[in-house]
Amino acid sequence: MFNLGKAISRAISFISNIGAIFIIVMMLHITADVVMRYFFKSSVDGTIEIVTNYYMIIIGFLTLCFTEEKNRNISVELVTDQMPVWLQRHLEAFSYLLSIIVFGFLTVRTFFEAQKKQAIGAFVTQGTSDIIIWPAYYVIPVGCVLVLVVLLYKLACYVTGSPSGLNESLVDTLPERAGAST
Repeated sequence: MFNLGKAISRAISFISNIGAIFIIVMMLHITADVVMRYFFKSSVDGTIEIVTNYYMIIIGFLTLCFTEEKNRNISVELVTDQMPVWLQRHLEAFSYLLSIIVFGFLTVRTFFEAQKKQAIGAFVTQGTSDIIIWPAYYVIPVGCVLVLVVLLYKLACYVTGSPSGLNESLVDTLPERAGAST
């Protein structure tokens, strides 16, 4: 199980790097648009449409598995922190199960929606050109499947009592702080 967790972490790292690359590409695209508008009084066609229909979806949904792996989703432990540790662990496992159900439904629903958008050839019109957007609809179910993989693995580790091989820590990568202890 531990080696499977390590493999999942490597895949998540790779996918997160793809998300980081898209952040850089989006920044360059927007910067080019601003420079073109300011200096040349023209713009890069379709910037807003491409940012909203491609970059933001890819960045948002492909990296969901990273937040799940690192346990960095928004949570409020006001009540659960007062409970015994054994009960907290069981509630955590229950949350995995509930999340699996929710993300399972999201995966199926968004996949069918992506198929509908592909069938009609969904696009947005910007100026005189059409920008095809249906491929971006497939990113959402892919992101949901990636979260499902992490959740299923965490639940399997809970059930079997195996140690997780997931890289659940966020390591500070700044050189001056990397060796500092807290």
